[in-house]
Amino acid sequence: MTLHEVMDRLGPSIFAGLLDVDGVLRYANQAALRAIGSAPEQVLGQRFDTTPWWQGCEVSRQRLQQALASALRGETSRFDIRVVTSSGDTLSMDFSLLPLYDLEGRVVWLIPSARDVSEREQAQHQLLLTRHAVEQANDALLQIGPDGAFHDANAAACRLLGIERAELLRLRVPDIAPQVDEAQWPQRWRELCECGSLRFETRLRHHEGYEIPVDVSASLVTSGDTSFGHVCIDDLRERRAAERRIRQLLLFDELTGLPNRQLLSERLGATLQAGAQTAVLVLELDRFKRINDGLGLHIGDAALREVAQRIVAGVRSVDLVARRGGDEFVIVLVGTSAEALLTAQALLDGIAQPMTIEGQEIHLTCSIGIAAAPADGDSAETLLRRANAALHQARLLGRNQISVYAGTPQDDDPQRLALETALRQALRDEQLELHYQPQVDLVQGRIVGVEALLRWQHPTMGHIAPDRFIPIAEETGLIVAIGNWVLRRAIEQAAAWQRAGLPPQRMAANLSARQLVQPDLARRIEGLLAASGLDPRLFGVEVTESILINNFDQAVQHLQALRALGVEVSLDDFGTGYSSLSYLRRLPVDVVKIDRSLVPDVTAPAEDVSITRAIITMAHQLQMKVLAEGVESEGQAALLAANQCDQMQGYWFSAALPAAAVEGMLRDGRQIDTALFGRRSRQRTLLLVDDEENVLAALRRLLRAEGWLVLSATSAEQALQLMARHEIDVILSDQRMPGMTGVELLRRAKQLYPETIRLVLSGYTELQSITDAINEGAIYKFLAKPWDDAELRAHLREAFTLKEMADHNRRLDREVQTANRDLAELNQRLQTLLSAQREQNQREVGSREAAQELLDAVPVPVLGVDDEGLLVFANAPAQALCGLGGGFLGGAATEHLPPNLQRALDGESILFTLAGRRWWAMSRLLIGNARGRLLVLLPQAGASK
Repeated sequence: MTLHEVMDRLGPSIFAGLLDVDGVLRYANQAALRAIGSAPEQVLGQRFDTTPWWQGCEVSRQRLQQALASALRGETSRFDIRVVTSSGDTLSMDFSLLPLYDLEGRVVWLIPSARDVSEREQAQHQLLLTRHAVEQANDALLQIGPDGAFHDANAAACRLLGIERAELLRLRVPDIAPQVDEAQWPQRWRELCECGSLRFETRLRHHEGYEIPVDVSASLVTSGDTSFGHVCIDDLRERRAAERRIRQLLLFDELTGLPNRQLLSERLGATLQAGAQTAVLVLELDRFKRINDGLGLHIGDAALREVAQRIVAGVRSVDLVARRGGDEFVIVLVGTSAEALLTAQALLDGIAQPMTIEGQEIHLTCSIGIAAAPADGDSAETLLRRANAALHQARLLGRNQISVYAGTPQDDDPQRLALETALRQALRDEQLELHYQPQVDLVQGRIVGVEALLRWQHPTMGHIAPDRFIPIAEETGLIVAIGNWVLRRAIEQAAAWQRAGLPPQRMAANLSARQLVQPDLARRIEGLLAASGLDPRLFGVEVTESILINNFDQAVQHLQALRALGVEVSLDDFGTGYSSLSYLRRLPVDVVKIDRSLVPDVTAPAEDVSITRAIITMAHQLQMKVLAEGVESEGQAALLAANQCDQMQGYWFSAALPAAAVEGMLRDGRQIDTALFGRRSRQRTLLLVDDEENVLAALRRLLRAEGWLVLSATSAEQALQLMARHEIDVILSDQRMPGMTGVELLRRAKQLYPETIRLVLSGYTELQSITDAINEGAIYKFLAKPWDDAELRAHLREAFTLKEMADHNRRLDREVQTANRDLAELNQRLQTLLSAQREQNQREVGSREAAQELLDAVPVPVLGVDDEGLLVFANAPAQALCGLGGGFLGGAATEHLPPNLQRALDGESILFTLAGRRWWAMSRLLIGNARGRLLVLLPQAGASK
């Protein structure tokens, strides 16, 4: 076998050849030729360093040239080269160049050979990368032998333990793991061998002595007879710190560091499970919002931190203090209610001490509600809820107070939650309806208005009284949706009556506190009125004193806006709340409604009548009407009419009825007999009062010919009842009567019916009491028994004449007062409308000026023409282009604009020439408040039809 044959059989990864001493290639084996895709004749006879094997790497070619020179000197060369194959792959090869000698020792041939070492080099490279990855890993990596000695460690392991690599490799596992000693290590190694891998958390000892929490993952690695443990260690210090931070955020208040709502619930629940007596104090700062609003949130936060510190300092170390949110804190202490009261008082005093924050002296107070277990509940939720109820009571007491839960009927009302759910369904399913209670004029006797009252007829629970579900609606916020529903239905019903041509009457609807603070209240009512077509003068709203006082300024603004629309405003339940004259004067109110508790009867004490009369007089002096609620008898109605009350409503005339029933009343013209209010024919009426029937009979016979209506009573009580049913002109009373003397009766009559003329006819002269009564004005004259018939008739005729003159004067005065009130009301409404119109004009002027500035900035001509063809607007480019001087506004567009623009004003887009340029002219119809067309001129290059 020749040398060539041997070389051809060396294998595909071994290249071999033969060079002469001049470096010319004389032979190349098949593996070498296949690598470069060449035939022998293409490369043989060429210098070896110029063949394709060396074209891909200049460095390898230069080293070959050096090796050729060395080989001629008898030196062997070996080095790595890069060879690019015909497929484009680069091979890494171990290259050798050997000299071949003749018998005389001269170099006669050179033998090049190369072996492909690409896989080895790639493996070495991969091994190097792996080593770098291990070295640069963030986790600590260790190799541990069966004896526990460390065979290798990366830089992270050295940093973790604070030790150099060389020193670490001299240690064993027990040296750094406090939980593993020399005796335990063999067992740990056996566990690793049995399981193949282990993962656990432990602690390692740092070089400086402290311990580090770590997560350890160990895997058994076996290669032949060699086994070692590959250990990955994760430092848990940051994770544990993050867990502590997360726990802090989840369970503690970030601002104060106190336990939050969740941790409070957990710890309170655990405390209650222990069964010990426990008290829960809910503490809320009074009016804390003013600190945030007035001084800033940063001052408010500092104040909350100071309060938290004072609370913690004011309780025992075993007590729990938590911040539940906002300005509310909760204290849980194991002890009796008496101990809780002492603690609460100490907290009240401590928080009331002034605090200085950033130079600001701040004074705070708090309210505290207390509930105790097991008396007030045995669960955390129940105790907190009842402590909240006590806190609410403390606020109602005036704040800076302590209240202990005493229980309320609704707290244990099993139907309350069911009612809340049913109320939501009722609103959705249209179970609610409105009834309407008529309001009657006490001068004309006719219906002048109705009040819309909410009713609920549940399918299974039947009729549910408003005082049962209205508080639930207010508490849950459903009152807003219900109130809006009431407004819409009431206005729609009033509009329907208006369209039906029924006598005009005002529809009144009640507003809740939540509705009154809604910013768009007036706008929403205005929209409802406009949509229904109802005259705003036929609609009114009723508000109570309490909701006005709570949001006074905002309420005044809303009510003024409603009055500007023409809506009547009534102040409901007057006399039961603040009833402040200073507030009343500032309120935009048309009608004052006297609460039913102040509506007197004929048998009521005189002071009650005086209070009612004072309210009526005060309201009239403020140019307001007066309506009395809850009138339940004819006597009440007559007494109110006698004291010049304007209107009334109540069961005596009609209860609240469905719309159809009220419509029937309106169609039938139902009203009160005006005789009750003094609009009867003016028959003189005399009331005789004497406990002796024979005296009354004699007087009736004497006065029969006078043509008077003579009424008689044998007691003071009968007399008062007759006064309530009839308009009495003159009263003639005996002095000595059982139960009440004549002077006492006439004093009462003066208080109830001051316009009557009152005389005493008696045979007994009690000089002092009669003199006092005359001086007080309770008695007009004293007449003695037995009487002279002619003198008695003369005195009575004189009394009737005096009464008729006084009645005439009072009628004139009342007509003047009514006219003045109406005039003042009209004047006030006119002023309100004028003020609103001025504001609207100012807004429109501002809007027009802004629009003018905006359109002047538009770089193309823009003109405005109203629906009468008058030029009302032109921006600066339009004035310059069309040559419009001053005074063009208001002129006819045909006079000021080029004639060829007329077609554009008719809505047609046209192309025309003006000022040497071609323009597109187009107009758009304006809709809304502005009527006419907007004309825009665009240069031809930038215009399109």
